[in-house]
Amino acid sequence: MKISNKMNKRYTLISIYVIITCIIIYILSLIAKNAAGILSQLLHMLNWVMRVAKPIAIAFVLAYLLDPVVNFFENLYGKVKIKKWKLKSCRTWAVLTTVLLFLAIIVLAISLLVYNVTNQLRLAKVDDIVILAKNYMNNINDFYASILERLEKVNIHSEQINEYVKENATKVVEALKNGGTSFITSLANISSYITTLLFAMIISIYFMIDGKMIKDYIRKVGRAFLNNNWNARISIFLKDADYVFSGYIRGQLLDVLVMMCALTVVLSVIGVKYSVLIGIFSGLGNLIPYLGPFIAYITTAISCLVYGEYEKLVISIIALVIVQALDANIIAPKLLSQSIKIHPVLVIISLIFGSAIGGLFGMLFAVPVGALIKLLFSRYVDTRLKEKQEVLNLANQREQEKESKKQPKEEIGIK
Repeated sequence: MKISNKMNKRYTLISIYVIITCIIIYILSLIAKNAAGILSQLLHMLNWVMRVAKPIAIAFVLAYLLDPVVNFFENLYGKVKIKKWKLKSCRTWAVLTTVLLFLAIIVLAISLLVYNVTNQLRLAKVDDIVILAKNYMNNINDFYASILERLEKVNIHSEQINEYVKENATKVVEALKNGGTSFITSLANISSYITTLLFAMIISIYFMIDGKMIKDYIRKVGRAFLNNNWNARISIFLKDADYVFSGYIRGQLLDVLVMMCALTVVLSVIGVKYSVLIGIFSGLGNLIPYLGPFIAYITTAISCLVYGEYEKLVISIIALVIVQALDANIIAPKLLSQSIKIHPVLVIISLIFGSAIGGLFGMLFAVPVGALIKLLFSRYVDTRLKEKQEVLNLANQREQEKESKKQPKEEIGIK
């Protein structure tokens, strides 16, 4: 009787396993048949989540960057003895002051940029532009003729070049069409970009006002659902991330402002055309390592060569080398945190991975992410070495205890 009951339970369990396996196979077959539709739905959901998360992410970045300024004004207003102001109102006024100051800086920067562009275009004469265009065409024709002569010397004739150009002309035209289409699409989406930035600004204000309350609530949730070990690990990771990112991003933004002003002033004193534009774009290029100097040299050379100002070009290159050397050796190390001092090879590797994963946006955050990974790996290595040293010390201690126990026995035997 017992044997039959055991057999029945065994067969029942096997039957359940078979039924579950059949159900799983059936579900997998349905998924395989409708894989394209399911994938498109998942991509649609992911796109929707990204659209919703984009203003929140931008708001978080803005609140994170402006938090030191808010804390500065909060401490400043806290020292002012106004009885009506409570701690909450001090924070609110500090956030309001920071946002107004931030918007004023953006408006001022855009106004200066537009003013300088329109001023340079107004100063440029139509006759000069026509003469420059003719000179460019003549130089291009001469350059093309010299290339043909050199190619014919190595048995590459102009007919072969023309055939190659005709074959690739359609590709070039298609690329230009695609570029124009994407540019028009970007212009059409300006309203959506403005809406996203507006929502991000509003959300960032709430983040800055209620930041401490949000942090406390997140810690409370962490204590409720995670054990003490995981809470400690997450807390250490967040402190490391804040240490690295705050040191890099805020320091890099200050470096951008310093380089914008320095390059603009230096090139303006030399008399280079479009010095303000060159200074602005070169300063922004400093957000990505090694890109800022490249933009400065190229744009300065183009501006000087277009107007035939060769003496100014030489003086500008020398001045740019001096300014970039001062930035690399004095300004940037003072502004950037000590936590992001990593080897140049690791910087280049981080930029390669960042550009492959997220393009230009990925390159902006590649270096601090690489620095954070290096910091975490170094801390893990130190922990492993410490554990091994503790094990070794424990083993040595046990050996010493054994030796100390043997000595009294040997002394007794001698007596």
